[in-house]
Amino acid sequence: MDQTSVQALLDRVKVLEQRVQRAEDIEAINRLTRAYGYYLDKALWDEMLDLFTEDCSVEISALGVYLGKQQAVVLFKELLGKGPAKSDENGLLWGQLYNHLIVQGIVHVDDDGVNASGRWRCFMQIAEFGKSAVWGEGPYEIRYRKGEDGIWRIRRLHFYRTYHTPFDEGWAKAKSPLGGVRPHLPPDLPPSMEYEPWPAVFIPPFHYANPVSGSRRYAREDPERV
Repeated sequence: MDQTSVQALLDRVKVLEQRVQRAEDIEAINRLTRAYGYYLDKALWDEMLDLFTEDCSVEISALGVYLGKQQAVVLFKELLGKGPAKSDENGLLWGQLYNHLIVQGIVHVDDDGVNASGRWRCFMQIAEFGKSAVWGEGPYEIRYRKGEDGIWRIRRLHFYRTYHTPFDEGWAKAKSPLGGVRPHLPPDLPPSMEYEPWPAVFIPPFHYANPVSGSRRYAREDPERV
């Protein structure tokens, strides 16, 4: 085998190694995001917060942007965790339901191999036995980062509310409330974009171009914006 053939073979091996690494990274991100959903299901806040980077940002509906892991603790434990999943400790109390089904994942790893983006859909069932029950739904846009330890974590998370309606009325009869910033637990930044949920129609920007046409008509240009 001559030198040219050897080099061509080495180049092909390198390409295949990169493809395998990319596939492994995507699968790791899929597991990470699904784990997030399962921990959120049961209000296992400490387990869930371990999945975030120290410099993370989290934005849920119209609550504003919470910067850093300590502020993520405030958002999940003190704000969201005092709702249907309220508890002084991790975990749900008797008669509480907080299901978050994370589905339809599309993940793309950046060329640098250490950053990635994902879009997911969340379907929620939230209830307190004998008191209330609501449906909720909307997409996530998430940025991920691989640490120096080789582990992927959530760096930026944005949940866009489509609807949040009472179970007995559903989305056929009830409008989704607009929501807004909570003054007693203020975010670090105001909501990054304003939109009206159901029955209004809003298309959260996609992190990717159309995979067939290449159109970026509904795609965001800045990958760091989620």
